[in-house]
Amino acid sequence: IGEQEKEGNEALSQGSTTEEETDEDSEPVVRRKVSFADAFGLNLVSVKEFDDVEVESEVSKPAEMEATHPLEEFYMSCLFTVPSSPEELDQRLQVQMVELESIELLPGTTTLRGIIRVVNLCYSKSVYARITLDCWNSYFDLLAEYVPGSSDMKTDRFAFKYTLIPPFEREGIRVDFCLRYETSVGTFWANNKDINYVLFSFPSSTPVHIVSFYFGNNSSLFVCSCPI
Repeated sequence: IGEQEKEGNEALSQGSTTEEETDEDSEPVVRRKVSFADAFGLNLVSVKEFDDVEVESEVSKPAEMEATHPLEEFYMSCLFTVPSSPEELDQRLQVQMVELESIELLPGTTTLRGIIRVVNLCYSKSVYARITLDCWNSYFDLLAEYVPGSSDMKTDRFAFKYTLIPPFEREGIRVDFCLRYETSVGTFWANNKDINYVLFSFPSSTPVHIVSFYFGNNSSLFVCSCPI
């Protein structure tokens, strides 16, 4: 029996592989060596400083570019006058129940803002500015909004805004409008004594002879001119 066990052990050792032999036959392990920069006299950290002044100068470049390419200035003039006194306004209201009280161009824009005064005939009322840009070949109605706190019991104020969209034609643009006041007792109109309220807007580069063509030699028509 002892000899058989010995022979069996010898056979086992010849036909099998031990763990040590398996480790020796496997792929060799590559060992990596890590070195830090300070070992070679270099800095571990790289620091970069940013100057706030440089950042601000970059941000301000677009504004500087705009300054070198300024937007063209436009002018708007109206061929009518609004009531010059409360007494004149009251006289017009007694006749037509609605009147344009004031007109202006909002600073720095091409937006026209008008104030309309109406006689307080009833509680429910609607006020419109009827506007055309092609001499009444077409038109649209712009609803005016009530101005809070403007009522003096006898009259009310309404306001409307209309923005002209550049670019305009070289010779400018003409705007005609009139006012409509709707109430339960009737509809009333104000149209500058049947010739409508007329505005001209034109760029500052418009030739003088074109402006003269619009207004003629009667400087009294040139009553509401201001740059926008």
